[in-house]
Amino acid sequence: MMNVRFIALLAALLPFFAVHGTYLVAASYGLVEWCNPYIDSCTSISATGRHPPASYLFRATMLPCAVIMMAYWWLNHGWLKDTGADHPRYRPGTNNAMLMLGIIAGLGLILYVTVLGEHGNIWARQRRIGTALFFSFTYLSQLLLLLQLRRLKPVLAGVFVNAMLIVCVVLIAVGVITLVLDAWNEDWYNGVEDAFEWVLALLLQVNFLLGYFVWKRAGLALSARDHGDA
Repeated sequence: MMNVRFIALLAALLPFFAVHGTYLVAASYGLVEWCNPYIDSCTSISATGRHPPASYLFRATMLPCAVIMMAYWWLNHGWLKDTGADHPRYRPGTNNAMLMLGIIAGLGLILYVTVLGEHGNIWARQRRIGTALFFSFTYLSQLLLLLQLRRLKPVLAGVFVNAMLIVCVVLIAVGVITLVLDAWNEDWYNGVEDAFEWVLALLLQVNFLLGYFVWKRAGLALSARDHGDA
């Protein structure tokens, strides 16, 4: 059997280092400002990977990230299906929805990364669609994972699952705040929108990292067998 916990760790850390590494390259070449994007809202994530040479690093890292994230959801699906098959609170529909949304989120990220840097309304629309699919469907997948963990694995519902719940609550709160601020003062919100984007992306990655620790606590329940089950 092969331990697969490294997939969750990669899903958490590789996008983080990819985005921040791209920012450092872009800033070094004068493509974006030197700043703290989480506070200063000086540049968007997209802007860091829009132009060479930063764009090469962005594509080379974020495309594998999308595949790794889809693998993360596939492994979660197999794990919960295997361990919850005889559980009275197991809901196949919930598990399948988590996987489907996670796959679509990964495809949305691929769409976004593939057309980043292209000019024209069509490409801009595809970037917006890809961004919306990735952020919204990743969040929904994380919610469904959290729901199943609390239903099927109360023994794991300790600090890490509770932390997942807190992060999910903060994510939805930040999302609501952005909508309120945009409606209240659109011009002012446009000046801080990029900072909110960085924060939301970071929170999503935190939940992937918490998923790694949940898998680690589950121990041998997360192993890939020769016949493909997880």
